[in-house]
Amino acid sequence: MIIVQAKAIPKDVESLDNIIVSAENLIKNTRVEEGNISYNLYSNVEDDTLLFVEFWESKKDLEIHLKTDHFIKFGEEIADYLECELVIDVFDSKTIEL
Repeated sequence: MIIVQAKAIPKDVESLDNIIVSAENLIKNTRVEEGNISYNLYSNVEDDTLLFVEFWESKKDLEIHLKTDHFIKFGEEIADYLECELVIDVFDSKTIEL
């Protein structure tokens, strides 16, 4: 299983709201993709950042997701609302030790 955490840092509160609205379509379409286990967006109320937490069956499924129209469109829609590029961490559950 592949786990992704993607942190979005909005420029301001209005940008935060716009990212959330844009994310609704992304989330809806991603959840029905083959290989998607879970796809959620969380808001940190302390610093107004957003965190996507994703679970994928395989790296191949994630790679296919990154090429979908809804993913590409989302990136284009939010580009002007971000303070900086998304901070993305990808983990393979096979390599995580408990």
